[in-house]
Amino acid sequence: LLFALVIIGGYALIVFFPHRIKRILSWWSSVQDSILNPLPAFLQNALRVKDFPEPYQVSNSLNAIKNGSYFGQGIAEGQLKLGFLSEVHTDFVLAGITEEIGIIGLSFIFLIFMLILMRILRTSRRSKNPVYHLFSLGVAILISSTLLINAYGISGIMPIKGLAVPFLSYGGSSILAVSVAIGLVLSISKNIVSEDKLIKN
Repeated sequence: LLFALVIIGGYALIVFFPHRIKRILSWWSSVQDSILNPLPAFLQNALRVKDFPEPYQVSNSLNAIKNGSYFGQGIAEGQLKLGFLSEVHTDFVLAGITEEIGIIGLSFIFLIFMLILMRILRTSRRSKNPVYHLFSLGVAILISSTLLINAYGISGIMPIKGLAVPFLSYGGSSILAVSVAIGLVLSISKNIVSEDKLIKN
């Protein structure tokens, strides 16, 4: 019942607000050809969106990723941030980074995030206190979900949501919240180490 209410509520929040439905339709217009081609003709005609402009930001984001290629254009050498790719310091920071340091550089950034998440999950697993365990797990989900949603958005896999990339996107409140969360997880980790030492002694 709760799941049904969430689905109905989500549908209502999208359909009854014009800017949200336009965002969905804009995203669908850019990906519909690859998804609809295997389907029968009557389904293609029913689901196809016509005369809807391709999303400006996502097309420039994909151009930035393509322009970066494997090794990038060099630090501060990105061209699309100079008026073509809007909000490059917030929503599209990963696209701007990819243009400058390339896919290989972006892979190192994702590796760093993976190491942070592994450390948080290790702290969560080792904690005997259920509150600490769930808090650490929540921080890991918060960081990973926002990172993935932003990465999927800039690559056109899903609509742009406007979530900040942890530690990378401009915005004091986002950086402050994630930094406090990480600090609390480190405090939990310190307590676990202290408890382990007491048990050994």
